Amino acid sequence: MIETITKAAILISFIFCGYTLKQMGLFGRDAFTTISTIVFNITLPATIIVNLNGIHFASNYLFISVLAIVFNLILVGAGYLVGKTKEEKVFYMLNMNGYNIGNFALPFVSYFFDSAAVLIVCIFDAGNSLMCLGGAYGLASCVQGQKGENMGKLIGKTIFSSVPVLSYICMITLSLLSIELPAPLMDWLKIPASANTFLSMLMIGVALGLSMKPQYVRMICTDIGLRLGISILVALGIYVGLDYSMDIKKVLMILSFAPVAGMACYYTAKLKGNIEVAACVNSFYILLSVLVMSTMIIILSQS
Repeated sequence: MIETITKAAILISFIFCGYTLKQMGLFGRDAFTTISTIVFNITLPATIIVNLNGIHFASNYLFISVLAIVFNLILVGAGYLVGKTKEEKVFYMLNMNGYNIGNFALPFVSYFFDSAAVLIVCIFDAGNSLMCLGGAYGLASCVQGQKGENMGKLIGKTIFSSVPVLSYICMITLSLLSIELPAPLMDWLKIPASANTFLSMLMIGVALGLSMKPQYVRMICTDIGLRLGISILVALGIYVGLDYSMDIKKVLMILSFAPVAGMACYYTAKLKGNIEVAACVNSFYILLSVLVMSTMIIILSQS
């Protein structure tokens, strides 16, 4: 238990380090863009490839990807229902949706658990990515009444433009075909992959913005409160109703409390929503997720 608490404290310290350096002015405005570009296009894809290479799994594990899509749709639907105006519906649909797996949950879980747990995280994120990198935006665009690309086209563009999503698709396909990548390539990829946890936590710290104006309190509390409530119900549903081993259930229960997808802020801005509120929701939920996921890992690791 002491070891688990220590590991959690180490990860939190990296987040605090990024936030402190930003407050000290050592990281400028472009720091987040630079770090996130490295993570999304280099260290995260390398981590996905390294963790999935040579791992074989039963085809029924692919149902976990379907579950991720279902969980996302539940959050999007709740956002639509709770919004009082069209603008609020669009905001909640984007900022309740999605799980920040690649830059938060994956390094978090991989730091505490073995490769079998990481496999479950990656399969979950394969479905999750389709929603938080295009699916939810397509639905929100329809609600807003924007003309242009339909949801299917948005998802298609996402698949062929996102390096992490392509990495998931390629590696899951290779795993199902029992094909392994050559050892020299894996040795090369292990170097950037080893930096993913540190850079991801540092990036989260740089992105944190905790200023909250009084007029935004209701939206922030509604968003975070409803998402947290749904996450609790999802975790209970996983524990009671899912026909997988307890080890898999533990990982999925932890993932259900992952932060809001990082792309939520980007898509909120794209649909001319309140980016300041979106940033606050994202930041507060990251802190909440650190607390809840760390606590769950400590409790579940003892059972």
